[in-house]
This record gives sequence, C-alpha cells and structure tokens, in this order.
Amino acid sequence: MTGTIAEVAFPADEFALGKTLDALDTVRFDIEQVVAYNRNQFMPFVWAGTDDRLGVETAFEADESVRDFQLIGGFEAESLYRLEWIKDIELLTQILVEENGTVLTASGKDDTWYLQLLFSEHDAVTRTHEYCRRRGIDLDLQNIHEFSKGRTGRYGLTESQRRTLQLAYDTGYYSVPRNASATDLADSLGVTHQSISEKLRRGHSNLVRNTLALNE
Repeated sequence: MTGTIAEVAFPADEFALGKTLDALDTVRFDIEQVVAYNRNQFMPFVWAGTDDRLGVETAFEADESVRDFQLIGGFEAESLYRLEWIKDIELLTQILVEENGTVLTASGKDDTWYLQLLFSEHDAVTRTHEYCRRRGIDLDLQNIHEFSKGRTGRYGLTESQRRTLQLAYDTGYYSVPRNASATDLADSLGVTHQSISEKLRRGHSNLVRNTLALNE
C-alpha cells in the first residue's frame, strides 16, 4: 500500500479545545486515537501532558467544544482522557469520512493543532486543502511526502525515523551536555519542531518496543 502523508497545522478555535489550549498554554495535548461513530460524532482519546489534573478537567468543563469527558488513566506527569466533542468537527469529518483519511498523530499546544494525516492518494490532500480554503479554515500545509506501509526496517523504524535518530546522534543531541537541540535538527531537515518531536518520540517508542521485546 502506498499513500501520502500531510503534516498540517491550524488554529485550535477552528477545530476543538480552543479554550482549553488558551487556558493551559503550557500544556501539550496528544490525540492517541480517534473513534468515529458517525459523520458528526468523534470520540478522541487525548493525553494531557501535565500533573495538574484538576486544571485540565476545569478547562474541559469550561470548553464549549467538549460535551463530556472521562479519565481513563492518570500517571505522574500525564493523564489519558476520552472526550466527547459537542460540535460538528468539519475538518475531521472531511478527512476521515469524505477522503477516507487517517489521523496518524495529533498534538495541540499554544492555540494550535498539529496533525500528521495519511491519505490513500495525493489528490485527497489537494481536495482537503481546497475544502478548508472554501470554508475559511486557516490550514497551514507544512509538509507532504509519500508513504509506503512496508517502509519499516530494523527495530521497526521507518526510514524517516531512522534518519532523524541518526542525525540526532551525529550532531550530539544525546550528548551530556547536549550539543544540538530539537530546533537544530528541525532546521537541518527543513521541517517543523513539532515534526521532529513526533519522529523522535515514535522512533524511541519503536526502539524500546522492539529491543526489549515489549511486543511479545
């Protein structure tokens, strides 16, 4: 299977959790999974990267995009919630239903959502971008590249993850003290800081899972 991956960014107030991100501007939210029940109802599972659980839940209660929420699990520095969004998420509807797209990663911080989307064909990216333009949705298309389902190598790493991890090692990102920052890596590869963070995080996850046999 081949497809196209699009990395996009857009304001939270045009998607969901706008007031929550505004109230908790230092907290990062990562969507773990999106479950679609019908064309207008999506149940995301969201990680909140903070130990201030009360602050997160207070923000959810005041956010008009959230109908209900449920704490799935709490850890020292992050908690997993299942959210029920109250409004029709037009962009997500277009991506998941109309274009048969998949949300690979989604993170929200500082009033902005960053999504990595997988489409079965390149034209679907063009149609989604045009859909947003017509409706005044400020979609920032940051990067597009081709994807192949079979592009995983040793330790389950994709070629992109392997290249990023290799660069991080070569430039001293893992040195103590650190000789390169995530911003340095992003500048070297010509991608966003968010994209680098996602690649490092998923690359580390694949390395740990496959070297420690956690998938057995």
